[in-house]
Amino acid sequence: MTKRYESTYILGATLAEETALALVAKLEETVRKAGGTVIETEVWGVRKLAYMIKKQTSARYYSIHFTAPGDVIAKLERQYHLEDEVMRWLTLEMDETNFEGRVAMKKRGEEVEARRAAVAKEAASNPQ
Repeated sequence: MTKRYESTYILGATLAEETALALVAKLEETVRKAGGTVIETEVWGVRKLAYMIKKQTSARYYSIHFTAPGDVIAKLERQYHLEDEVMRWLTLEMDETNFEGRVAMKKRGEEVEARRAAVAKEAASNPQ
């Protein structure tokens, strides 16, 4: 039986962008090879950590959303263990109500960004 999951993980901020994207693709492939389907991978960017992890004060955050049988989680987390660049991770099972709320929140965020961009564009075209 397949369930919906969200797995959030952090990589060191000093890691090159190309290397980080290659690792993200490798983790997505791990899910696919184990029988899962990747829905979306969100890139949250570099953020400051609340406390130092492996002598780092900031990290790159990624979140992968996928559907898969339960045994895929063990394979994905095994891959996290094997990758030295992965500093921390958390995998959660998502129920449908959680997912619907997340979609609504994402849509609202996009609307807010579109409004901000429109206001900035208008302000740039009408200097006072």
